[in-house]
Amino acid sequence: MAVIAFKWVKGIAFVIFGIAALRLSRLEIMPTAVDIARFLSVSRENALVHRVADLIRTVTPRQVGAAGIASLIIAVVFFVEGGLLLARVWWSTYFTIGLTALGIPLELYEIAHRPDSIRRYVLLLLNLMILVFLWTRRNEFRGLRPAKTTPAKRRAAG
Repeated sequence: MAVIAFKWVKGIAFVIFGIAALRLSRLEIMPTAVDIARFLSVSRENALVHRVADLIRTVTPRQVGAAGIASLIIAVVFFVEGGLLLARVWWSTYFTIGLTALGIPLELYEIAHRPDSIRRYVLLLLNLMILVFLWTRRNEFRGLRPAKTTPAKRRAAG
C-alpha cells in the first residue's frame, strides 16, 4: 500500500505542477520573485523563490506549456501505476519496476551534477527501495484472479 500511496502522491504533485505550468504559460507577463513570494506567503528574500523566478525568466511561455502537458501525462502514468497495483494486476509489478528503473539513470545524472543535494540522494534511495521491494514481491500477484468459468462449468457446479 505504501508504494501505491507513493505513486499517487507523485501523481498529485505532477498534476499540481502541470496545472501551475499551464496557468503560467497563459500569462502575458511572467511573475517576479515578489509575485511568487506573495502567492506562496513567504519572504521575498527566500532563496527558493528567487531560484524559481530566475527559472521562469529563462523559459518561454511555450516551453512552460509543454512542461505542463508533459507533467500531466507523467501524472496519468503514476495514477495508472497505482491503480494497476491496487487492482493487483499480475504484470503491474513488472510495469512499475520498468518505469521506476527508467528513472534511476536520470537521478544518477542529477546527483553527478549536484552532488551536494540531499534530496536527490533521498529520492534515489526511495526509488531503489521500491525497486527491491517490487522485485522481491513481483510474483505475489500471479494467480490471484479467480479463474474464468464457462457456462458449462457453472451448470455443472450449480
